[in-house]
Amino acid sequence: MKKFGTKQVMPLLIIAVCALFIQNGMSKFGFWNASKGPTAAFVPTIVCVMLIALCVVDFMKSFKDTKPVKYYKPEFIMMITGVVLIAAIHFIGMLPALAIFVVVWLKLMEKAPWKHIILILAIVMAIVIGVFVLWLKVRFPEGILFEMLL
Repeated sequence: MKKFGTKQVMPLLIIAVCALFIQNGMSKFGFWNASKGPTAAFVPTIVCVMLIALCVVDFMKSFKDTKPVKYYKPEFIMMITGVVLIAAIHFIGMLPALAIFVVVWLKLMEKAPWKHIILILAIVMAIVIGVFVLWLKVRFPEGILFEMLL
């Protein structure tokens, strides 16, 4: 049997996070409201169930792969970016974190000029605010800082 390592730990970690999201969403919102239709947990629950299924398959296949794991710098950058983005959402809220993420990513990673960054940021924020906030009435996390100000 192959040694237990990151090829096995990552799918198990993702399964645990998805299970937590499913449990949290179902306990707070439910899956389907008989009179109103799908709840806020509907799509995240479906995505998490599919992700759990893929992670179970990946976990089972990981024992058959004998090649050593190679890590590359872009993978670490993505992991660190994910952790920083989740922390930023928790502290400053989803919309400010999204705006900062777009600006920082385009400037540092893509080396885009400021003119393009401002244009792309305006388009992204117009879509997010117009479609999700105003039209679909999605409630984004507000963050600790915003809650302290109110």
